[in-house]
Amino acid sequence: MENKVDDLFLLIEAHRNLFTNVEQQIADYFIGKRPMLSITDLAKTIAVSPPSITRFCKKLGLNNYKELNFLYSLSLSDQTKDASEISTPVTASYHALATRSDAAYRSQSVKNFCDLIDANRIIMFWGLGFNSFAGSDFEFKFARLGKVVQVYSDQHSISLSAHLLQPNDLVLIASLKGLDKDMLASVKVGHSKGAKFLMITANEDSPIIDYCEETIYAASFSNDEALGNISPQIPILIQLDIVYSKYTKQHQANIGKWLQSEDILKK
Repeated sequence: MENKVDDLFLLIEAHRNLFTNVEQQIADYFIGKRPMLSITDLAKTIAVSPPSITRFCKKLGLNNYKELNFLYSLSLSDQTKDASEISTPVTASYHALATRSDAAYRSQSVKNFCDLIDANRIIMFWGLGFNSFAGSDFEFKFARLGKVVQVYSDQHSISLSAHLLQPNDLVLIASLKGLDKDMLASVKVGHSKGAKFLMITANEDSPIIDYCEETIYAASFSNDEALGNISPQIPILIQLDIVYSKYTKQHQANIGKWLQSEDILKK
């Protein structure tokens, strides 16, 4: 039975890249292990049509919604109430978020990111609110590779640093929504001074993108995830980990510095 349960959720995640936006919404409902409903009630709950749910079942290789419901009931049968209400939905959300991050991966964009980081010894990190939390992680990782990282986490400091930028200075912006008007104004100031910008965002329509040398797209939150069950900086951190992993492989000349810092930390 447990294998069957696992097969259902693996089946859903294995087809993530093939789903339409509506099907992603249906998938998130089941991955979140929410209450089992009739096809009519489910359609009303998540605001999709019953035929869309039927097509979702077919895309998974199932005959109909009844078969999906049967497998879904098996997946919930061995869960305790506490696990169903707390642990399982959270871990399922992390799993879904990781899957969407993988789907958004663009090798050339990450390579370009790494090349620009490698070309600059001093890197500024701009992030407001929860986006700024990722700055400390970025600083810790890349300082061990010989980079000097300056993290700016409030708008006043960001605005001030923008006016002090010089040609070819590098700034990494972390902004999941990418819509902050003050941040955009600071980017415009820095861009006019010849600085270069990198960005990690979940918003492909962010106006800041036009001023960036390269942009990496993080996974966006589903409606349930946006309620706060998942720490909001996680999508940014996932992308930074991807960049760091790629960088250490792509620029191995810096690995010696990394090993030296590891020795220092162990003392």
